[in-house]
Amino acid sequence: MWAADGSVKQCKAMRTGNARMPTHIVIAGAGPAALVALCELGRTPANARITLLTRSPHTHYSGMVPGWIEGIYPADAIRVPLAPFCARHEVDLVVGEAREADGERLVLTDGRSLSFDTLIVNSGGETRRAGPLAAPSVIPGRPLEGVVERLGPHLQTAASFAVIGAGAAGVEVAFALRARRPDAAVTLIERAAILPDFPAAFRARILARLAACAIDLRLGTVTECAPGAVMLGAERVPADIVLAFTGPAPGAFVAHTPFAKAADGFLAVGPDMRSLSHPNVFAAGDVATNADDPRPKSGVFSVRSGPHLAATIEAIAAHRPPPAARLQRHGLVLLSTGGRRAIGTRNGIALEGRLVWRLKDRIDRAFVRRLTTD
Repeated sequence: MWAADGSVKQCKAMRTGNARMPTHIVIAGAGPAALVALCELGRTPANARITLLTRSPHTHYSGMVPGWIEGIYPADAIRVPLAPFCARHEVDLVVGEAREADGERLVLTDGRSLSFDTLIVNSGGETRRAGPLAAPSVIPGRPLEGVVERLGPHLQTAASFAVIGAGAAGVEVAFALRARRPDAAVTLIERAAILPDFPAAFRARILARLAACAIDLRLGTVTECAPGAVMLGAERVPADIVLAFTGPAPGAFVAHTPFAKAADGFLAVGPDMRSLSHPNVFAAGDVATNADDPRPKSGVFSVRSGPHLAATIEAIAAHRPPPAARLQRHGLVLLSTGGRRAIGTRNGIALEGRLVWRLKDRIDRAFVRRLTTD
């Protein structure tokens, strides 16, 4: 609970037989890495107190949002309530949003402050929006809570949708909209080639599926978001609802910290996820960039960093040096294409169909079940 001076009261007594005050670890952001790490730990390590700061009392699992758009999953199936999650794992929950930080405390947007011995940032990123995409009518793909809240009321009524950004997330959302609304116009817009980092066989299947689903793929740059349309130069594309999946950008909070930044604006970390400028600050998932060993900004790699983050928390609690991360570079990618179908790729091989979707569905449901029942 909050003390009168705005600091957080210590909620746990010192462990019996240990005179050392518990190390207060604050995790800023309920990203997949943090949640997986807390599941791996099971309970807060001895000699530590963990506080999770999150802007919402629940979080959504990104892998199932397209299925929610399509109508396969109800909203409750893709949502993880954080109060019971934190109670199971002996973690203090603070609902609020960080505005700025120094090496000892976070300042929240409502004026409260939260001190820490160690800070772990797992706040993800925001959608990169510039020029016309900064218009208030555009729904950014991040944070996910905004997509669910703002898109939901229009899923059954809008006559046309435009999805800007043909990365994996944008492609999945376009397919989901087409499956949900076969009577609506769905346009997918990208400045250049779609999915450039994926194998050629995978891209070819996606392009064929887009054509089969009558999703209009347009290559070009959006120059204006006008009422009921987006403009590609002089060309008008109908769009009652515009969604932007134009890649991640660091949140405003990151810019208001003294922590070292990488060239992409995200927090610069070393192989042990530690800030290059502040030894008591760590970052995991999309918000972190290790320039010497970069990974894509995607939920898949954030999830994979969870077990390593758990080991890091254990080391911090025991006052040991944190281990170096050894994260996978490649893995199975499953992309839903609507109609309970999906395309998967690994090691350059692409497979497609209903069985691929069933595999994705099974993995996604198991992940959410772990976060809601462990």
